[in-house]
Amino acid sequence: MRWLLRLRVMLSEKTINSLESCARAAALSLAWVLAGCGDDVGEVAVKVASGFTVPSLTLGPDKFLSSEGDRFKAKDDGSPTVLRQTAGPVRLQYERVNGGLVTACSFNVRKNRVVTVTLRAVGREVKCDIMQ
Repeated sequence: MRWLLRLRVMLSEKTINSLESCARAAALSLAWVLAGCGDDVGEVAVKVASGFTVPSLTLGPDKFLSSEGDRFKAKDDGSPTVLRQTAGPVRLQYERVNGGLVTACSFNVRKNRVVTVTLRAVGREVKCDIMQ
């Protein structure tokens, strides 16, 4: 009778150990799959030169038939506004008084990199200083 009890204990320990190892393997494979699904994104930091007030801005892909992009307002205190953007060519636009969008500059965003764009006024135009 004792040998039957020992056999049950041994089987249950082996079953528990095999279930734990299966759970570890499943967790590792899930972590590996999720790590491979990383997005190709970079960051764009938009700053405004002192004394210059910029209307609302739009940041979107620089493609012919692309959507309008993300609208945002740059901070007036000089600190950068940081946006995540998919890697590739990007266009920064500003809104004119009549409501139309005008391209300020185009640049490339690279994966896991930060592109700093400083906007300044030259006459009636908006110019960009791009640091990649």
